[in-house]
Amino acid sequence: MRLVCFLPGLLTLIIPLFIKAQPDGLADPSAVYCNRMGYHFEIMRDPQGNETGRCLLPDGSAVSSWDFLRGKAGREFSWCVKNGYAMETEILDHGGYRTEKPLCVKYADGKAIAKYDMLVLMDQPPSREILTLSGLVTDSATGKGLPFAQISLQNSTTGTVTNEEGFFRINIPGLFSHDTLLVAYLGYTLKKLAIPGHSGSGIEIRMNPKIFELSEVEIVALSPEEVIRRVVAHIPANYGEEPLILTAFIRSRKFLGNKLAEFTEAIIEDMKTGYSLTGKKEEKERHRLSNTPLLLKGRVISDTSLVNAIGELGKSAGCLGCNFIHDFVEFYHQTVLDEELFRYYKFRMEELIRPEGGKIYHIWFDQKKGVKETLWRGELFINASDFALLKVTQKPSFEAFDQFEKQKYKRPYTINATQGWFQEMPLMDWTTTYSLRNGSYYLNTILVENWLTFTNPATRQKLKFSHKNEVVVTDATRDPEKLKNFRGDKSTGVNQRWDQIVGPQDDRFWATFNYLPLEKTLQETLRKMNAGMQE
Repeated sequence: MRLVCFLPGLLTLIIPLFIKAQPDGLADPSAVYCNRMGYHFEIMRDPQGNETGRCLLPDGSAVSSWDFLRGKAGREFSWCVKNGYAMETEILDHGGYRTEKPLCVKYADGKAIAKYDMLVLMDQPPSREILTLSGLVTDSATGKGLPFAQISLQNSTTGTVTNEEGFFRINIPGLFSHDTLLVAYLGYTLKKLAIPGHSGSGIEIRMNPKIFELSEVEIVALSPEEVIRRVVAHIPANYGEEPLILTAFIRSRKFLGNKLAEFTEAIIEDMKTGYSLTGKKEEKERHRLSNTPLLLKGRVISDTSLVNAIGELGKSAGCLGCNFIHDFVEFYHQTVLDEELFRYYKFRMEELIRPEGGKIYHIWFDQKKGVKETLWRGELFINASDFALLKVTQKPSFEAFDQFEKQKYKRPYTINATQGWFQEMPLMDWTTTYSLRNGSYYLNTILVENWLTFTNPATRQKLKFSHKNEVVVTDATRDPEKLKNFRGDKSTGVNQRWDQIVGPQDDRFWATFNYLPLEKTLQETLRKMNAGMQE
């Protein structure tokens, strides 16, 4: 029985971070931890007068503060997870009593490669907790910023990309403070930079363009169709069949005409069921089960009058999980990767020498003339050594125009309470990229721009609506414990404002995650929207 009385004291022996005396006595370590994480600690009393501590987490749940400290509850909000680790609870047997110690765990390819005492890591100087590097990636010849250049760590799954102007910001867990930063851009030599061990800003990374000699560009023996078949066959080996959770930053913009109507940003976790070869029926089931989002934080700035004018059309940019339908590797049926559709496409291919060594298959595709379908034109970039898809871009094919015209009157729209609107052939630009992180391929970015024009024959009115979505995967994990405890919801973000789901904006939270810096013109537009002055 005495062991029960002395157990809190024993626990403090493994919590040196929290045993500093306060003016009114010894602080409750679990309360200190909860408050240090930026959450709210409260004491609850039962009818018998017994007191228990609770920690209120960002998702609205309340858990035992001691369970939270030990890693037995609320792990997704723990210090470990916030800093790029998974979390486990280690039970220590002292021959007469047991204690529980929270561990931060680093995984690679589904295996634990390192375990650290969370309380020891937290006691490191702040500069070692998270390093922030920011700057600009440019073309060394022209000095222009390179949009959506890939930035990652050599020995981690952490990564991000530059924005449209070439600016970037990446948060690096302290464990990788002396790792190597990799900067990649198709057509440029891979840049490797030693991480300085401390935060830094204003960094300029100059990328050297690779000039291909005639001997380096050639028509290859394999047909484009055979290369694509091998891409599909290698999907499980390249991307992994096991379930995984992606951490992603999402930015969405809705426009009515040329005016920004709504600006939304979110940080989410997205659980995928894994990458495997399936039939069409199985892929439909995958659509239902995969890409379940968990909204961590979101913020919204909008012009209410313009949003209301968009009506039902505005819903197309709100579903968080819907962004991942553009993961071509996961959903390859009914895309250019689908062998059954090869007969509808014409292909052209060349082989390029990669600046850092190896080769890339570069394939152009377009819908054949006379095909009664509404298909695509675009480009594929494929790593020749392992047939991993690196990048795909696509737009509606001009050859699909006649077929679209025949079908457009089958679905009328209601806009601003007026019926009888019809959509003209849309202009779309979709790009999906994949990157090699810590030895495995992961989804990297999804960029979607849609320009839609609607006409009303009865009123002779025309309405232009567009939206732009950017998804950047900042980390990935196959940690079994995190997968087991994942609590996502497929309906998250559907017809909902993201800020109303997660509460008020939390600048401290956003500062610890990777996201795209705002372009200067966008900053000014948002300033006007906030002030109610958008013109």
